[in-house]
Amino acid sequence: MDVGIVTTHVPPAKGYGGVSVTCGVLTKAWGERGHNMVLAAADESINGRLRAEDVKLGKQVDVRLYPCYGFRRWGFGLGAIPKIFKLCWQAPRIYIHGIATWPSTLAAVFCVLLRRPFMVAVHGGLMPEHVALIRRQKPHKWLFYKWLTFPTLRRAIAVHCTSDTEAAGVTGVLGKDARVLLVPNGIDSRDFQVAGYPQGEGTQLCFLGHVQQEKGINAFIRAWLQTRRPNDRLIVAGRSVDGAYFEEFQALLAQAQGAISYKGYLPVAEVKQLLADSHFLVLPSGLEETGGMRENFGNVVAEAMAAGRPVLVAKGLAWDHLAMYGAGLVFERNETSVCAVLRQTQVVTQATWQEMSLRSRQYVEQQLDPVKLGDKVWNVLTKANHASLPQSLIEGSSYE
Repeated sequence: MDVGIVTTHVPPAKGYGGVSVTCGVLTKAWGERGHNMVLAAADESINGRLRAEDVKLGKQVDVRLYPCYGFRRWGFGLGAIPKIFKLCWQAPRIYIHGIATWPSTLAAVFCVLLRRPFMVAVHGGLMPEHVALIRRQKPHKWLFYKWLTFPTLRRAIAVHCTSDTEAAGVTGVLGKDARVLLVPNGIDSRDFQVAGYPQGEGTQLCFLGHVQQEKGINAFIRAWLQTRRPNDRLIVAGRSVDGAYFEEFQALLAQAQGAISYKGYLPVAEVKQLLADSHFLVLPSGLEETGGMRENFGNVVAEAMAAGRPVLVAKGLAWDHLAMYGAGLVFERNETSVCAVLRQTQVVTQATWQEMSLRSRQYVEQQLDPVKLGDKVWNVLTKANHASLPQSLIEGSSYE
């Protein structure tokens, strides 16, 4: 075993988004390099328990699942204690996906107790506005962070961040001396085919993600309703995880009089078809600032670009440079800016759109190759003497 991996949810678990997806992509990339891994995770999935044989991450990975019950989102299950302790005891080093869940906390504590080198990918858990929200409204969770999460993170080889904003959040709570590894998530473009220009009149946008305040979809819809033309359409796909917010969302759908379609949770094949049928993907995370920006990276943006779909994204994520690159448009987190960008999409010609589509695919192929990015993480994780590792080798953007 070269590395032990701990994650709350693992593909093909349904309903748990980015952490699970990122774990799958990074683990497969390391497998392509011939690294041997053992992975521990909950067996949780919204459509039934996973079995180890369901997890297809390659022959280099030994998958060990424990039963999850009760607090399913946080991967709770007493079986995690012996399984993760044994992994931390046996593995020469540990890579942990996420913070403040049951398995990620156990792994971090066990690594500290056993003096085992480990790295943590915080996956949006320390975005600045999210941290501020926890301090202001969730005192019990803030104490958990102060007593367990922050002390263990300070003992990590490095904290893996995927955007400058996320890195700022980490240094904000851990201090300027925090060892931050800034490497974006990878995406295997071989899994996506580029479809042609969508047919039909008007512009179709799609949103893929949870219907919740942190994603900003309701605020985006309010702006879209002000600017849409008769043949424009918006398709929303994803789970609802907030009852009050979803009720507001349903009221906006009724106001749209059929121009907005809600598809709920879609399997992968249908997600790819939705992307093929749409002109742009939108990610308005943080548009409703009271919800706190939680989107540290936005895997769905990378997936859309791999499918040749330009994107519309809120400023402050990992994608502020995409407009300059020609792969999308970036809006400030206010209604006026969103409306301005939406009007821009309405005058994009087919020729211009096709150039944006090409640039989107090229960006993923050139900048987000999962094997090359996985090598950057692996090299820091497996260095022999981390105590002497210069801070400059840990920090620095990988978007250049």
